[in-house]
Amino acid sequence: MIGALILTCSACKKSPNTIGNNLLNENNYIGVFRTDTTEIVCYSYLDDSIGTKNVSYALLGSSLDPVFGLTQAGFYTQFHFSTAGHNFGESPILDSIVLQLCVSNYYGDTSVMQTVHAYELTDTLSATVSYCNLSEVAHNTTDLANSFQFCPRPHTSGYVVGTDTVKHPIIRIPLSQELGNYLINLDSTYYSETDLFKQHFKGLYMTCDAVSQNGAITSLTLTNNSLTSLQLYYHNAATPDKPIRYDFYITSSDVYFNHFEHDYSLGSPEFRQQVIEGDTSLGNNTIYAQTMGGVRTKIMFPNLEHWADTLENCHIVINEAKLILPSDASIDDSSFMKSPSSLIMVGLNEDGSTYVLPDYLEGSSYYGGTYSTATRSAFFRISEYMQSIIMKKKPNNGISFGINGASYNAARWIVNGPGKEENKLRVEVTYSLVGE
Repeated sequence: MIGALILTCSACKKSPNTIGNNLLNENNYIGVFRTDTTEIVCYSYLDDSIGTKNVSYALLGSSLDPVFGLTQAGFYTQFHFSTAGHNFGESPILDSIVLQLCVSNYYGDTSVMQTVHAYELTDTLSATVSYCNLSEVAHNTTDLANSFQFCPRPHTSGYVVGTDTVKHPIIRIPLSQELGNYLINLDSTYYSETDLFKQHFKGLYMTCDAVSQNGAITSLTLTNNSLTSLQLYYHNAATPDKPIRYDFYITSSDVYFNHFEHDYSLGSPEFRQQVIEGDTSLGNNTIYAQTMGGVRTKIMFPNLEHWADTLENCHIVINEAKLILPSDASIDDSSFMKSPSSLIMVGLNEDGSTYVLPDYLEGSSYYGGTYSTATRSAFFRISEYMQSIIMKKKPNNGISFGINGASYNAARWIVNGPGKEENKLRVEVTYSLVGE
């Protein structure tokens, strides 16, 4: 109740020394109060499926996390011929075919070797289907990458390709001669129209084996056509000593999507008990967040709508409410599993659907959601949200937070719960009591 709340406040009614303070009688000053003891109940849960179609980055790799367990990331994609009506010439002979991928970012230990597989799709990707992280598309079982192994090397540039030097991190995956010969021997009419070509080469599914320790998920920019392409090298009767390169691209008009798999049975006992077995009481100590259709956390303020129940002839006005999310003490920002840079928070409706918090509309500099390495925490301002609950304009169903970019960003986070003795999750509220 609000009476108990006021008794625990760190500040009481006061006369602020500001311009104009002589305009009010001493008895008319508005009391300003602060509290950080608001009751909070929270727990982590498995995220629903998330849309991953044509997102900013494709993810590829495998990571074994001591807390979250195993995650494997791959992607499905179509390809686009680079020039319409291309003719490979008389008696073309394949030299090689390579899938080159532009590396944009990474999460985890990139020194661990990854084993990649490439499978040709047997079903056509559709522009009208909303693919998600759980979606699967039929493909052949022949591995066109022949279990090629690589380390992402996200900071390496100066990769020599033929006579060129690529001044950006890339991954080059040699593919089977079978695929190259198939593309060279396709009837030339299939290179006249994009849709016709996609009917005869439906695309590839790229995935990696599970690693036995550490590992990393690599972010790839598929639509950077200067760096990402399926490169076919060949020569023909007219140029027997001069190899020719022909590229197939992935464009914004092509369909591609991320596919993620999690094995939480390999996670820590505390994590499994809360997230998988549903022991919500453990959220009082530790909560979790993970991208790639992984884990989110629900946060509730059970008594919030009752704050004003005992007040007569006055109202509570929330001046500011900051929800503080501190990293678990075991988190090391210099380690492979860094804290995420950006977080997201939404309100929850009674049916489990979500809505944008009113504070979000005030702009990111006010709203928050950015992780600070200096304080090893993040905050959200939820002043308007709390006011709407107190005034019973919104049902008190809680809020849900996760990591931003869940469909294309590899990240996880461990956060202190509200029951920790030090540096706990809390909401710092500054409010006033205003007469009618």
